[in-house]
Amino acid sequence: MRARIFIRLCEIEVELREVLLKDIPEEMINISPKATVPVLQLNDGTVLDESLDIMNWAIDKNDKCNLKKSKLENIEISNEIINIFDGEFKYHLDRYKYNSRYDKNEGVQTKEKHRDEALKILQIIESKLNNKDWIFGNSPSFLDIAILPFVRQFRIADIAWFDKSMPYKNVHAWLMRFIDWNTFNKIMIKNKPWKKNDKPTYFGLN
Repeated sequence: MRARIFIRLCEIEVELREVLLKDIPEEMINISPKATVPVLQLNDGTVLDESLDIMNWAIDKNDKCNLKKSKLENIEISNEIINIFDGEFKYHLDRYKYNSRYDKNEGVQTKEKHRDEALKILQIIESKLNNKDWIFGNSPSFLDIAILPFVRQFRIADIAWFDKSMPYKNVHAWLMRFIDWNTFNKIMIKNKPWKKNDKPTYFGLN
């Protein structure tokens, strides 16, 4: 999701191949044995298979929205918070959203406990959103976009609780702005899974 947002904001056209994770095409595994999305193969054959790498590639190529500036001006706090969300927050998010999939003998606690641990991390963002629409001002920054998809998944795990009982009102309003954002809605348009010999589907400018 965040890789697609950056590609669209930077107005870079790519060929889009939608995949189902339960049916990964051989062509994708051949270029990225990790077999996880996103994967971006450049014209010179270089493969980027981490979303943050794709985001940085996009702003280096055509930074239409000054996202690189927002990152560099807030580099220490941006890196710190992104690392927390990609690590600790995602750890608790997965065990909150998919609690039954995890072995309780491996330190997994109740879904409510993991929810509350993730909530502690959201307090960091709550305090930064006082009197602001976005973390660093009035437009989405590199940091906002990097972590918003995780918070969206946190809401999806229990929408009723998030909308009615989750205590951080700034975070709630911030996520709703993201969900209502025209760019977000355009990158969420569904495409049929790619099959060999399909007519190419392009993304990024349309």
